Amino acid sequence: MGKETVLTLKFRGIEALLLDKMVTSGLFNTKSEAIRAALVRYGTELGLLERERLWAEIKKAKRRKVSPAKLKKDLERLEDAS
Repeated sequence: MGKETVLTLKFRGIEALLLDKMVTSGLFNTKSEAIRAALVRYGTELGLLERERLWAEIKKAKRRKVSPAKLKKDLERLEDAS
């Protein structure tokens, strides 16, 4: 198992608003998920994480099962939100 870090973060102002919007818009299920994704993206942009390694990790991850009906409903909800 890889290294694990537990954090308690406090966001204020524009960062707090942006984080809330990332979740309420349906892009992410939780604030923690949004922060993790942002960290991976930033690390990739800085060259600290290679895209090939990232894709290898993604392919190893357990996938959740989504029925076609659930996917359609989620996509419609996202389209209505925009």
